[in-house]
Amino acid sequence: MKNKPNHYLHTIIPAFLLLAAIVVPVMAQGETTPETFDDTELSGWRTSPEAVVSNGTLSIGAGNNAFKLGDYANFEVQFDMKINGNDGVFFFRYNMGEGNDYALIFFPDRIVIEKVEDDSPQELASTEWGGFSDEWTTVKLVHSNLQHILSIADETVLSAEESGNAHTGGPVAFFVDGGLTANFDNFLITSVESAEPQAESPQSESTVAETSPTAVPSQASVIQNLLSQFTASSGDPLELTTAAINLALSTVFAYILSRVYIHWGSALSNRRRFAANFILITVTTTFIILVVRSSIALSLGLVGALSIVRFRAAIKEPEELAYLFFAIGIGIGLGDNQRLITTLSLALIILVIAISRLVRGKVVDFNLHLTIASSSPNKVALEAISKTIQDHTIQARLMRTDENKEHLEASYLVEFRNESQFINAKNALQALSDQIEITFLDNKGIG
Repeated sequence: MKNKPNHYLHTIIPAFLLLAAIVVPVMAQGETTPETFDDTELSGWRTSPEAVVSNGTLSIGAGNNAFKLGDYANFEVQFDMKINGNDGVFFFRYNMGEGNDYALIFFPDRIVIEKVEDDSPQELASTEWGGFSDEWTTVKLVHSNLQHILSIADETVLSAEESGNAHTGGPVAFFVDGGLTANFDNFLITSVESAEPQAESPQSESTVAETSPTAVPSQASVIQNLLSQFTASSGDPLELTTAAINLALSTVFAYILSRVYIHWGSALSNRRRFAANFILITVTTTFIILVVRSSIALSLGLVGALSIVRFRAAIKEPEELAYLFFAIGIGIGLGDNQRLITTLSLALIILVIAISRLVRGKVVDFNLHLTIASSSPNKVALEAISKTIQDHTIQARLMRTDENKEHLEASYLVEFRNESQFINAKNALQALSDQIEITFLDNKGIG
């Protein structure tokens, strides 16, 4: 039992470097490939019954809708649409929140950009147009802070600037009403840098170029986008980028937690074997939350699933239960896309554990369980055993004793400063009698 050097920095620092290496490249990537709706499962969308994928297009019947889940604040969206019928209304809604959103509304004879606050609509801009066509038409909308620019077939047809505060991010959605049937293809939505409103009309070529997401972003823009993605509080549970980021984070955070438990835990059981379960538990919990967060029924079933972990796991000490629930908590936080609060919670709890360990280190603590057994004819008296232990330990506490005429057994909690003191105590106890039996149970090691 040699003195073990501290490896806290050697394990935690590489873990955070690994975290940065995983998160930054993945988060820097955006959606650059249009959705062609070849997947009939519509991953990343939430739809009503008559919004389905048919022949490689998203087809939405009258009175139905399709939501593209995510947290889109400042963005450019482009899609091809073909609308059959001329007696109805088509809505493209964005920045959707509780009672607040924007709506791009296509009437048979005009187009309107509308802002809804507290369920009260306010028209921002409108223009006349030729009506719906059963031919494919490319629609592009750029929404950046307080600016809205609509282009149809690569021609800017409508723009709006608003005063006050823009709505926060949210999902986007197609709504079809009346007697229309709408088909959509080549859907692409990308984040753009937030911009202040321009004095000139956004219909001019210069203004459109400034707002265009194809421009090379500045370093500040990249950092801002990374931070906005990291602090996003909602997202698509099945969207590939979100899932990859959160699963990678859960793996790294669980590894960090396991190293903290191994080096700073005080449980008597084998901490390395127990900590090896943290990664599997955390990643599995993250995966489950990513799947069920869009379904109330599945979310209720999660309560029973997590109770299995609590009541079927062999928990010997409260500390094990605390770390187990912390691992589950990390998985729930990342599964719900709460990256910032999960990261801060992990850092804060590790800091509290570290401070507690340092404070506890200044006070002598027990680190071994010692059991002494002695039998006739050379049975050693309890007083002699206790005196020998007191002489060779920093402190000792008698926890239990069983004695009769033939046999004595005593259990102690003891603290050794180093390996040499431990060996001296063992030799001194063995010198009391050749019939003595000594059992040491390691708690957290010597030194």
